[in-house]
Amino acid sequence: MNNTIVALSTARGRAAISVIRMSGDDAIQIAQKIFRPFPQQPNMLRVGTLKTQYFNEHAMCVYFVAPHSYTGENTVEFHCHGGTAVAQAVIETCLDNGAIMAQNGEFSKRAFINGKQNLTNAEGIIEMIDAETASAAKAGANLLENKLGKRIVQLQDVLLDTVSACEVALDYPEEDLELPTVETAKQQISDVLTQLNALISTSTLGKVAKYGIDVAIVGKPNVGKSSLLNALLGTDRAIVSDIQGTTRDTLSESVNYRDIRFNFVDTAGLRESTDEIEIEGVKRAKKAADSADVVLHVTDDPSDRSVYPTVRPQIRIYNKSDLFGNEPCCVDSLVVSAKSGNVDIIKETLYEMFSAKDIETSDLLITNERHLSCMKRAKQQLENAVKFCDQTTLDVVANEIKGAWQTLGEITGTTAQENIIDRIYSKFCLGK
Repeated sequence: MNNTIVALSTARGRAAISVIRMSGDDAIQIAQKIFRPFPQQPNMLRVGTLKTQYFNEHAMCVYFVAPHSYTGENTVEFHCHGGTAVAQAVIETCLDNGAIMAQNGEFSKRAFINGKQNLTNAEGIIEMIDAETASAAKAGANLLENKLGKRIVQLQDVLLDTVSACEVALDYPEEDLELPTVETAKQQISDVLTQLNALISTSTLGKVAKYGIDVAIVGKPNVGKSSLLNALLGTDRAIVSDIQGTTRDTLSESVNYRDIRFNFVDTAGLRESTDEIEIEGVKRAKKAADSADVVLHVTDDPSDRSVYPTVRPQIRIYNKSDLFGNEPCCVDSLVVSAKSGNVDIIKETLYEMFSAKDIETSDLLITNERHLSCMKRAKQQLENAVKFCDQTTLDVVANEIKGAWQTLGEITGTTAQENIIDRIYSKFCLGK
């Protein structure tokens, strides 16, 4: 028998509506005790009175009968007036009648246990909740719709067929069976590897869709880095002064452009100094540049051809063009004026640089680090299998294929260990 759990499913605080969710064997019976008139049939919202120990709440109730619910269990939702006190009174009433408080993500975890979702569905829910752009929400929706899960199952099926054929050849060598050759197994593994590599290659765009593009703004003091940040954001976020060394620390702000999030970091001016605070600021500037996806190397000298020392991609920005005009510049450089505001060319250049337009047409992007890690491990195991096809016996090859099948199963949860499952669902809020 499953304990009946209860929790607030909507955000806490002042709002028009609060939704309280119950799930478990006794959810419907508990709801019938406290709500009148109870809905006459499932899946139909009904207006009534919910009696708490403090007051009678004018609310609505809907129930779902197992297995036709989100969790796969009997489930009830109360739609009440918003606000902390009302929601808490309803939850206390459910607890007084036999329910217990849900743990983080317990509703969704029960859905997983009852076969209503796999781990990729669950992680899609998290990504949709956390999404700050439509691109990120789309990537989460694709996970929720099980597009990745279906692709992974297809790859696993091929591997299962391959390893099964290999084991038949090993177990029944004397039988007159049509058995796979080493070359056949090698080709099947290579086909899976090709598809796996294609999925892995989408992770670069997936990172852009989910997290955006991290852009470090670096350069000497007083070249207009802070003014450039303000122009890119469209607001006076950073302090601007003619005094050198005004910016002593990194300053991070984000802005959306064509549904892509740009995470700009303004940094301290790069120069030699004896000031301890300024020295630390320069260290942080270099650290920000080293961890960014791209560096904007800002200068106000049209003759400056210096390159910022980094392995990251960089664009030289000639700022203050209103003072020196549109002087010729070299490749990978842009001429702008933070003062006059013609900085959208920077955003557009970054957008094209990371092929962000491809996100709109992409059917599936890998946005989850756990998924990517599993794929890379499976890839290594399959590459080992291909190598062993030329070096050793089928039993060694079969063992590597089994390992890859097991690793891919961690993505959907079919082979995931309990601690991985618990970690994923702990990221959910109480009522999800």
